[in-house]
Amino acid sequence: MVRPDPEAQRDLLLDAAEAVVRKRGLSCLTLDAVAQQAGLSKGGLLHHFPSKDALVQAMVQRVADGWRGCYTSGYEEAPPGPGRQVRGLIAHCLNDAKTWTKDLQSSSAACFAALMQNPELIAPMRDAYAELDRRLADDGLPAGVAETIAAALDGLWMYWVLGLADVNQARVEQMRVTLEDFLDHSLAKANGRSKQAANH
Repeated sequence: MVRPDPEAQRDLLLDAAEAVVRKRGLSCLTLDAVAQQAGLSKGGLLHHFPSKDALVQAMVQRVADGWRGCYTSGYEEAPPGPGRQVRGLIAHCLNDAKTWTKDLQSSSAACFAALMQNPELIAPMRDAYAELDRRLADDGLPAGVAETIAAALDGLWMYWVLGLADVNQARVEQMRVTLEDFLDHSLAKANGRSKQAANH
């Protein structure tokens, strides 16, 4: 008899929790609802997540790990030089509106579930953002530029998760062009100042 893979079962339960949020809303995220959605007994759910806090924190951890993977791979794929992390973010987040899926939207709602359940459960996401803030601070850009671009991307994410705005290809392309222009202008301005300072 093949034993179930514990990691696969955890993922199944997290998928089920996200499906409950997507279909029925945050207020319906209960252990019973998740077990029913996953097709497992509540005892099977409690084996992996002994409390709702543990379940929600695991949901947030998965979102945080995904976000960390996004900005890390974006950095690795961007060409070296000032603004490498920011360029990676723009390329990853504003390349194709198809990457802004309903599944990703519902998984992002885990952060709001954490805030409703217990604000301390948002800690994995805070850690991911603290790491990103450090990377942005070391990105070789004039003060405030990287932070402004990151805030614009976070704003779009917030609109999207809350259903306040449609994330379509036209919006994504418009934002990408605008933010890239802002970044290029900021770099050119900073380089101009550096050359003027060197000439005096």
